[in-house]
Amino acid sequence: MSSFRIPAAARLFPLLSLTLSAQEGQLLPDGSVPPPVDLIQPVPAPEIPLGAMTEGPSLPDNLKIDNLGGTIEGNLEDGIRLGGPVHVTGDNGLEIFSDRANVDLKEKSVTFVGNVSVYEDNILQRGDAAVYYYESGRLDASGLRVSMDPILLESGKFTGESVNGKQIFIGEHAGITTHDVQNPNFWVRSDKTTVYPGDKVTFKNLKLYAGETPVFWLPYFSQPLDAELGYHFVPGARSNWGPYLLNSYGIMLGGEPNPLTGENENAWLLSKWNFDIRTTRGAGVGLDLIDIREENREEISGLSFYYLHDLDPEDSRTGIPRFSTDPNRYEVQLKDRQELDFEPNADWRFDTNLTLLSDQYYLEDFQPDIFRSNPAPDNTIGLFRRDETSLLSIFGRIRVNDFYREDTQSPEIALDQVRRPLFGSPLLHEGQTSFSVRGVQAADLTRRNIIDPLLAQPAGTPLNPDLLSQLNGYERSLVQLIRSLPPGDPRAESIRSQLLDTGFNRFHTNHSFSAPITYSDWFTLTPHVGGAYTHYSSVQGPAESDARFMLHGGAEAAVKLSKDYGNYENPGLGLNGILHVMQAYVNWSVVAADELSSDYPKIDRLTFTTRPRSLDPSRFTAIDEFDSWNIVRFGARNHLITRRDDQSHEWLFVDTYMDSYVDDPEGNRSFSNLYNDIRWQPLPWLGLDLETQVPVIDGGSGFSELSSRVRFMPHENLEFALGYRHLSNHPVLLDSDRIELDTYLRLSENWGVGTNHVMEMDDGILELQQYVLQRDLGNWVAGVGISHRDNRYEDEFGIVFSLTLKDFPSASLPFSLETQ
Repeated sequence: MSSFRIPAAARLFPLLSLTLSAQEGQLLPDGSVPPPVDLIQPVPAPEIPLGAMTEGPSLPDNLKIDNLGGTIEGNLEDGIRLGGPVHVTGDNGLEIFSDRANVDLKEKSVTFVGNVSVYEDNILQRGDAAVYYYESGRLDASGLRVSMDPILLESGKFTGESVNGKQIFIGEHAGITTHDVQNPNFWVRSDKTTVYPGDKVTFKNLKLYAGETPVFWLPYFSQPLDAELGYHFVPGARSNWGPYLLNSYGIMLGGEPNPLTGENENAWLLSKWNFDIRTTRGAGVGLDLIDIREENREEISGLSFYYLHDLDPEDSRTGIPRFSTDPNRYEVQLKDRQELDFEPNADWRFDTNLTLLSDQYYLEDFQPDIFRSNPAPDNTIGLFRRDETSLLSIFGRIRVNDFYREDTQSPEIALDQVRRPLFGSPLLHEGQTSFSVRGVQAADLTRRNIIDPLLAQPAGTPLNPDLLSQLNGYERSLVQLIRSLPPGDPRAESIRSQLLDTGFNRFHTNHSFSAPITYSDWFTLTPHVGGAYTHYSSVQGPAESDARFMLHGGAEAAVKLSKDYGNYENPGLGLNGILHVMQAYVNWSVVAADELSSDYPKIDRLTFTTRPRSLDPSRFTAIDEFDSWNIVRFGARNHLITRRDDQSHEWLFVDTYMDSYVDDPEGNRSFSNLYNDIRWQPLPWLGLDLETQVPVIDGGSGFSELSSRVRFMPHENLEFALGYRHLSNHPVLLDSDRIELDTYLRLSENWGVGTNHVMEMDDGILELQQYVLQRDLGNWVAGVGISHRDNRYEDEFGIVFSLTLKDFPSASLPFSLETQ
């Protein structure tokens, strides 16, 4: 290998003619043996001005060329040929590789030939040839492609320039792609392409090519390199929208102007400008403002506006008739968090969560994914202080949308104290104290006009389903409860009052004391005792001010046993050693509480569920429905633990338990159902979650339930998730036999198909069908999806087209039929 170190880059190639003309093993003209090549002293060449260099990578002050094992030929008159491979390195990170190089002393240039690669920082240029003119300091890169992750550039002429201290690249008749293969399947070409590394790319007279075929044209386009910025579009069709096209464009706002460049730096406000066209509903416009400094941007989503003049506001997804709906449909939402620096040892924050809607059908029509999980959004404002031992809240829940029945807190002041030693003793204390002005406001007069006709219908006759559908679940349950009472029952009027406005002021404090006792590492006993006091005043309704005392106590005991089964291995089941840990436990909880009058409105109340209630009064949030109880919960937890990736992995978890009632707060049960909560994760491609409850002693809770979900990949090209839920004989909730199936089949390297089905076997309805076909085009992913939802009153259909360009230019299409 021949190696040369040159002190100045511009003097590199003239002096090679002197140092390389004499090859090792040859005699000099005077008959002497030449010295080793590394000892040859270079002859200074003329100074070449480098300050004016504006094209290609910047050259270093010092440069090293290695002719790695290749031949060296030529002379001073004809030039020098380096047989290579040639490797050039510089002290600024520049590296050039090629199969060979030719030094032309007359043209004062060096031509790199064969597999040429030029590296500098995150910039890579590749091609078959490149020419360096060492006198002018210019690199002719017209035969190279430039790579700046995640993009590749190709042009007849690409130049690098420094503008206001920033390096940019300008290509004439240039091409750009992110498909890093020899023959990319798409190019974006333009007369002039300007690349601002890490920021954006601008195009003049842009043409989008699929292969060599132009398919799209724009006179000018600017595309940021951030996936959330730039243009996004979603085409498709839905039964209640018709064909549609959803459009958004994201740009950054905020920051401080740089005095040198004039550009804003450290921009922090992401703005998304929306313009949507739905053929049967009209055009909608909106703006989303998002603070990108927030870590949890899904919940702290900033400020958003949306407006649509609806051409058909009476059109319903479900087929249930609607009352008059204003065609001006809108949403204004503010979800914001402000961190406050009040004191060094505590975190202060101010949270705002407000949603203003035009009507009760807006979410159902335009945001069905939110409607299913949160059909009546809360409107809250709160100031919070948190330290290591407590959380102080000054919290308000206000009514913004009068078409919902909402509870209000105006305000609530609460102090929650974590469990901690009391005055440094072994005794632990935990407490909650709050004062709140609580209320429930019924829906508008239209709502009340629905309730009265329902209550006026004769007992035993079916309720009008059209009127009943206008009420929420709580209102429906109260209407049905009133109709079930005997005629003249005094409770009817008290319950009816809860369908209208109710409220009270409430002071509540609850404190618990415990003293954990441990013996070795296998036995623990935690007795606990406590008390609570609740005072109600300014009660809106027939009840008067009242107070309630409560005492609670109990104990929890657990025994833990373990056995190591050694290094048993079964790769097929994901076992690499087994440790079995069994924990038997008993939890006794007793509560003695004064009973409130039935006239009292209950705001923080129990909701219908199939799961067991919490036995810890400190975790029991239904404050207005505290009742006396005496319950013993007993069971056992089993863990099977193995080794995976040099860490402990829970292979199987089983929790089996049951409640025994000495005093049942919700009925006359002696025992609850037998519960089993199972989680099995033997392999990365196999997992099972299973929850069951069945009556086994004295009728249990009177109903049975099974809820399961398995995730399985039986083949590298097939994966599916199967869920099944069975519920029967529940006193309030409807019986259900529900199956959910998600599948994905990889048909080939480029094709895949996914499905989603939901079927309610109790009435034989296939509620949901979704089918998605995808084609991977390298950096493009094309797809089409169709859906059918049976709402029992009316069928709903949808179709979405997906054309996603990976990374750049971020024509990103989030493919979810239910959210579009």
